[in-house]
Amino acid sequence: MTNTLNILLRDPRAHFGLALHRPRNLSLLGMGVAGAVAWGAAMGSHVGRAHLWICALKMPLFLLATLALCFPLMHVVLAVSGVKADVRQTLSVALGGLATFALCLGALAPVVGLFCASAPIPSMASYLNLYLLCFACGVIAGAAGLRTLAHGMRALAPGRVRWPLLAWALIYQFVGAQMAWILRPWIGSSYGVDGYSLSHGLTGNFYAGVCHVMRRWLTEYGVL
Repeated sequence: MTNTLNILLRDPRAHFGLALHRPRNLSLLGMGVAGAVAWGAAMGSHVGRAHLWICALKMPLFLLATLALCFPLMHVVLAVSGVKADVRQTLSVALGGLATFALCLGALAPVVGLFCASAPIPSMASYLNLYLLCFACGVIAGAAGLRTLAHGMRALAPGRVRWPLLAWALIYQFVGAQMAWILRPWIGSSYGVDGYSLSHGLTGNFYAGVCHVMRRWLTEYGVL
């Protein structure tokens, strides 16, 4: 697994040159889960106690459940784009990008954990700062994941990666945003006496929720 990690991060082109013929999906899955658990634990440290291990479990669930929902459409996108890939090769490319994304988040987890553990509860200002920090980390990790995906797609079909890569990013982001909404909260003290309710998570959607939160913040700061 260590050798796979080094090649994936240092030279994705060489990794996919081997992985598309000899898939290393289990290694990629293990690395992705490890990075996701570290990031989830860092997020959960904002509240601590049970919230820490709950978020540590939810983060890999979030990434893998999103991939499971998106994967059939992602494979169809490759086929429609003229990229000849079997299911194992598509999965290898998708897991390579996901593992890179999760590993980058895991590497950023100690910094985020420090800020989460020291942020006061409850505090709208600290919530806003943590959300912005997590967004910045997501952008950094996402860029690294897209770079790996691009190398994987080029290994499958040189010169045909722009539109499939864009489509994959949009599909995963759209589904992932709603999956994160269902599994919320990530930051905060929402685990009260009654615990987490799936029926509550299935209420509404991510985009309406973001608009509501932003409107509330702007109102509290006197902008609206």
